[in-house]
Amino acid sequence: MIDDFAKEVTNVPIFNSLGIYAKEKAKLRKSGNLIDDFDILIGATAVANNMILVSENEKHLVRISKVKIENLIKR
Repeated sequence: MIDDFAKEVTNVPIFNSLGIYAKEKAKLRKSGNLIDDFDILIGATAVANNMILVSENEKHLVRISKVKIENLIKR
């Protein structure tokens, strides 16, 4: 069952997003708007790979420059 699921998932490497991560973390820290490290990493990975980030966490993720967010759950 896990193997079947794994065949349907694409792994996205994070190494090409680390520079964006570092710049965004510094920018957010300087502005006093720091968010969770994993949120920054997820957003930076989406930006680095020119992907749309599907998340309900717009409040934090919009702080990341150039991130494209799609919220499929509007509460």
